[in-house]
Amino acid sequence: MINSNKYKDFLNFIHSDGVNPPDELNNKILDYVKHELNPSHKIVFGKLLSIQVFIGFFTLIFCPQFNLSLTNNYELFHYLHHKFGESICMSICGLIFVGSGTLLAAYMLKVGEIRKIKDSQFLYYFSIVSIALITFLLIGADVYLNLAIFWFIGAYVGGLVLFKINRVIRRKVFNY
Repeated sequence: MINSNKYKDFLNFIHSDGVNPPDELNNKILDYVKHELNPSHKIVFGKLLSIQVFIGFFTLIFCPQFNLSLTNNYELFHYLHHKFGESICMSICGLIFVGSGTLLAAYMLKVGEIRKIKDSQFLYYFSIVSIALITFLLIGADVYLNLAIFWFIGAYVGGLVLFKINRVIRRKVFNY
């Protein structure tokens, strides 16, 4: 049973010429969709770096990096150092430093930004980890090459692995 008024409305809709939006509005909508689906590398990297700086600052409260701590709280560092040795300890510290920022970024960034990071994640995380290490050097942290290599590997690999895991979780749980 089809309502005759609804059927007439449908036929009128099908046979109508339609109304196109103004070109200015159409271009604005297309630009918006383009930027949402394909954001600029500069913007994505800036957001990722900002998140890392914010979270990295807080990780220095409980896990010092290269003898640099905001609270002089070295308990976690000493535990990891004595339990696993200095190389593994530095890898874990790098993982905590970059991995915590990766966890937050996985849920703060938009789908298009996550996709952009996925397309060149090796470069993004190599840059983030390099900037962090250079920053530690510039602010006077005790960075020794043999330990910095392990920190770099832990931070880089940890960032990549956590990014991939959280991207899968985000896609499966949140249907993104």
